[in-house]
Amino acid sequence: MSASSYPEELARLIAVLDRAVEEQPDADRIVRVCASTSDVPVGLARKATRVGHGFVQLTWQLEEPVGIAELDEYRVRALGLIRHHMYMLHAYLDLAFNSTLRRRRSDPHAAAHGLDRPAAELRALCLEVRAAQYRYAHPG
Repeated sequence: MSASSYPEELARLIAVLDRAVEEQPDADRIVRVCASTSDVPVGLARKATRVGHGFVQLTWQLEEPVGIAELDEYRVRALGLIRHHMYMLHAYLDLAFNSTLRRRRSDPHAAAHGLDRPAAELRALCLEVRAAQYRYAHPG
């Protein structure tokens, strides 16, 4: 259990969510490119490594419960969604750069939809947590 207060933990969670949402456009683009073509630029792999590592760091920040039920619910949801982003990046990079898997056809769904619904859910969660912060700061 953390010694931090509700507003401090809420602010920390919002910072993590904001960073995850900032990384989404790059992650989505990487998934779409890797899913649609066998010619993936090496620079994209470097960017994917940076984005993926950023998601890993964010999951580390969400691993420990804070001991506040409402925030732990948000934390668990955020952790699952960010991990989904990480796994999508890994899977499609593997598809694009692993010569055995590359022989498969492209993935038209991922090429068209990228991170899809989990990306929208993460953005919605960020807004939901911001609304909780606003309600806390402006009761009544």
